[in-house]
Amino acid sequence: MYTRFLVALVPLFAAMTSSLAGEPASDAAAAPPAGYRLVWADEFDTDGLPDPSRWSYDTMSNRSGWANEERQYYAAARHENSRVENGVLIIEARRERTRAFKDTGGQHYTSARLVTSGHMSWTYGFFEIRAKLPCGRGTWPAIWMLPEDWSRGKWPLPGEIDIMEAVNLGVPCATCPGGRGNPPSR
Repeated sequence: MYTRFLVALVPLFAAMTSSLAGEPASDAAAAPPAGYRLVWADEFDTDGLPDPSRWSYDTMSNRSGWANEERQYYAAARHENSRVENGVLIIEARRERTRAFKDTGGQHYTSARLVTSGHMSWTYGFFEIRAKLPCGRGTWPAIWMLPEDWSRGKWPLPGEIDIMEAVNLGVPCATCPGGRGNPPSR
């Protein structure tokens, strides 16, 4: 049995970009390995909100709370939190009240959680992602592959493949699942 995975950008206080500022993409990095062909790409070449034919927003647990106890409200199609500017996807976390949102869980931060769910999924493949990530205490940017079929239960039971996850707690976190005992960053 094979599981098909969706790509999810899970930006816990993250700014994801399609290329590193000031660094031209190399032709070698753009070419897939021998035997592979390009089946999906987003170069973020249209300013505005992310392309809704490629990306959806995951907001399902805003009111009840997220499995990792994330402390932000994930906004859908909100320019302040997710947008494309000059060929770069920006996911911006903001400290602000969320009372005005109908599905708020009382969070004090907003951000965005983008997924390919409902648009595209893969069983096999080669993935190339260029991203500029934040560092510093309190950030936890991640790029995950999550299953398309959730019949095995809620996360984490169906599985997850981390393409990239950078825990920048800076201090030990007794209340963070998977983050307990992380030493302070130096």
